Amino acid sequence: MFFTKELKVSNLTTKIAAVSCTLVIGPSMAFAAPAQECDVVIIGAGGAGISSAIALKEAGKQKVCLIEKMPFVGGATNLAATYFTVINTKEQQAAGKGQSIEKYLESKKKQNYPYDMDRLKEFSESSQEALDWVNKIGANITRPMSSYQMGTADGRSLGNALILAMKKKLDESGVVPMLSTKATKLVTKDGKITGVMTEGKDGEKLLKTNYVIVATGGYSSGQEVLKKFAPEWAGLPSTSAVGSTGDAVGLLEPLNAKFTHMDVLRLNPSVHSSNGQHYSLSAARAEGGIMVNAEGKRFCNDYFPDYTQLSKWMLAQPGGYAYIVIDDKAMQKSKRLQGFKAKGFFLEAPTIRELAKKMGVPEKNLVATVERYAGFVKNGKDEDFGRKHNLSLDFSTGPFYAVKTTPGVQVTLGGVQVDKNLRVVGTNGKPISGLYAVGEVADDGLFGTGPTHINVYYGKKAAENVLAEEKLR
Repeated sequence: MFFTKELKVSNLTTKIAAVSCTLVIGPSMAFAAPAQECDVVIIGAGGAGISSAIALKEAGKQKVCLIEKMPFVGGATNLAATYFTVINTKEQQAAGKGQSIEKYLESKKKQNYPYDMDRLKEFSESSQEALDWVNKIGANITRPMSSYQMGTADGRSLGNALILAMKKKLDESGVVPMLSTKATKLVTKDGKITGVMTEGKDGEKLLKTNYVIVATGGYSSGQEVLKKFAPEWAGLPSTSAVGSTGDAVGLLEPLNAKFTHMDVLRLNPSVHSSNGQHYSLSAARAEGGIMVNAEGKRFCNDYFPDYTQLSKWMLAQPGGYAYIVIDDKAMQKSKRLQGFKAKGFFLEAPTIRELAKKMGVPEKNLVATVERYAGFVKNGKDEDFGRKHNLSLDFSTGPFYAVKTTPGVQVTLGGVQVDKNLRVVGTNGKPISGLYAVGEVADDGLFGTGPTHINVYYGKKAAENVLAEEKLR
């Protein structure tokens, strides 16, 4: 995938160079492809790109060009499973699940990522603003799930709810996404952005602009990029979008953009594969489910916040897999889980003992595991592994369900380096004029803390920063 994209850029560069020789005839001959004027070009119509487009239109920009290589909008945000990351909102406080931003930041300092703590603090303080905005446009993310999570009211897919609401708002703004249109090259002059070459249904086109926001997503589904930057995890199934193939590498490396932490990614410990497709079953854990190994025993904190570490614990188990076990109360809370049940992903039985038979695990072990965990829920303390979040499922209501899961790639955490204004930084340490990056494509110091919230908030911030730069020119 990556090398194919490199070849296209090379061919296109050759075409442009050849045509450039005709400049003596007239400036109109500088590009063979037809041209279109744009105030701003946004590459990628996922959550971040759509947020940027809406903000630019609300600020009065008329020629906002939003391009998307897939035939639909939403990108990886479409696949966001369960929760919107927010801290200490009034909704969480009312449900007794609030925590101070200071406490949250302290918990992040204990993790293994080199967080930009100033930006993380800014992100946390934007929680109420971001949540209010997505609910104002109709996302209905109103159910407090933990001290850092809000879910949809009826447990439906977060991504589906969010993108449907954002697409409606985008339509109202008048921005018509250019679908099935791929950015093939960023055009510059004297170190400044002057346009974007695209390839779509009608062939090649130049989008003339002084400002570009790159929102192409990560590279979870780009095996060639993974092999280049994170070979340890190449070959694992991906729960990200099929379009998350690392397009930014081919677009930005020719501009000497600086890529950092490209070997850092987050694994998903809840991947269920069926008919060649890979699905995130994290909603089962979010609703209180426990993880058991091939022996029918818990082996870790099943809701450990570091999903990569959780996945590594799973990989260390016999066969490198686990079952997530839930009861009917959890199933009834989540439309997402009900949808997976309808697809046949779950084993189902009226008793835990019968469920163990279907799972192929020792009946005695699973019964003992479930009974012991139910006691922890009753007493409010996980004495085995210290689980604190969503310690709620007492397995008192059948039928009971189990789904087999393996680790997979959930999200890539490195990317192109950006400064405090979300401008792309070059290998010389200086920002590239007119070029911004936001969302999973950017190494913004947050390391995927809350992808959907990051997309919404920083997508809007990127738009604001473009407008600020324009005023200074």
